[in-house]
Amino acid sequence: MEKSVITNASEGGVSTILAAFLQESVGHMIPWLIVAAAVIVCDLVVGIRKSLMMKEEVRFSTACRRTMGKMVSYFMFVIMVAAIDVAAHGGGIIDKWACLAVCLIEFSSIMSNILKPKGYDFNLVKFVSVVFGKRFDVEKEDIEEIIKKEKL
Repeated sequence: MEKSVITNASEGGVSTILAAFLQESVGHMIPWLIVAAAVIVCDLVVGIRKSLMMKEEVRFSTACRRTMGKMVSYFMFVIMVAAIDVAAHGGGIIDKWACLAVCLIEFSSIMSNILKPKGYDFNLVKFVSVVFGKRFDVEKEDIEEIIKKEKL
């Protein structure tokens, strides 16, 4: 009888701690899930626009499947980093930077989709090196390599 009382008491404590952890994690997740959803929807709209401008076939099922795949991947990533941030008592630092990295990836896709129909190519690596580079004196050649005119 004593073992069942101790077991039930410890299970109740664990479930209380787990419930508090989940509640705090969800509080961290919701704003970043909204941001991720907004960026993904923007990428979908710009991607459809690019396909229509380039006279490519646009299939509703393919666009939805790819968008849902992105949503699942990014949402799971956001949930994971928000839970890690809460567990590590990061104060929002971990989930903020991880979600901004997701936004940077989607920004690259959006920029590429905007520029592709106009005959330009967006180089994310050059963009990141110019923006986040350790040197502050950016040379003109570095900036010119971010967006290049494609050869037809």
